[in-house]
Amino acid sequence: MQRGDIALFLYQNENVKTNLMPRLKALNDDANIRFMSFRPYFDDAAFPFMGKRLSDWFGAGHISRQEDDKFSKDILKIYEYFSSPIEKRGFFLGFDARSQAKTGEPPAWIETYHDHNDLSQQEFYHRCHIILQPTDTIENWPRIGFEAMASGSVLIVDKRGGWEQMIEHGKTGWLCENTGDFIAYASKMAWEPHLREDIAAAARERGRKLGGMEASLESWEEVFYSLDQLPE
Repeated sequence: MQRGDIALFLYQNENVKTNLMPRLKALNDDANIRFMSFRPYFDDAAFPFMGKRLSDWFGAGHISRQEDDKFSKDILKIYEYFSSPIEKRGFFLGFDARSQAKTGEPPAWIETYHDHNDLSQQEFYHRCHIILQPTDTIENWPRIGFEAMASGSVLIVDKRGGWEQMIEHGKTGWLCENTGDFIAYASKMAWEPHLREDIAAAARERGRKLGGMEASLESWEEVFYSLDQLPE
C-alpha cells in the first residue's frame, strides 16, 4: 500500500472494509485506490432444512477448527448452566488436545469429534437444535452461519464481526455480549420450541438473501466492472 502496488482492496465484510479503509489510506492517500466489498455465493443444496425436530432431547453444538481461540474459556459453563425441559446433548465438531487445553475436559453428555471424518457437517446440524458458539475470535463472514441457517439450526453467537451483519437479533438468531446472554438465549430456545422454529424458518430466508446467486452475481459484476476501469 505504501508503494502504491495495490489498486483495489476487496472485502467480504462491509464492516471490516469500513474499519480498515482509513488505516490503509493513512499509508497512501491516492484517490485512485479503490475499496469494494462483494457477496460470496453459498449453495445450500448440500444442507437440507429441518424445521420441526421431533426428539426427546435438545441438542446444542459448536463447530469450528480445533484451535483454542475458536472456543471461549467459559464454553463449558455456558453449556452446563443453560436450562432445558428435556435432556440436553452437546456436540463439539472440531475438537482436540488444543481445544481441551483451553476449555477443560467436556462432561460425558457433550460428544467431541476431531473433524468431519468422524461426524459429517450434515449430521452435526441434524443433531443440533441450536449452534451455541462462544469464541474468542472475530469472525469475518462465517461459512458455518450459512450452513446453520440452511439446516434450521438456530445460531447463538458473539455480537461482533460478521455475525452482526448476518444475524437480525431475535429474528434470525441471537447475538450475545457476555456469558449470561449465551445461557439465557440457549435456555429460551430450549423452552420455546415454536419460537425456535419461527427463527429457524426466518434464518433460512435470510441466508438465501445474503448468500444467494442473484445477490452474489450483482456484487461480482460491480467488481469486474471496476477492474476493467483500472489503468493498465
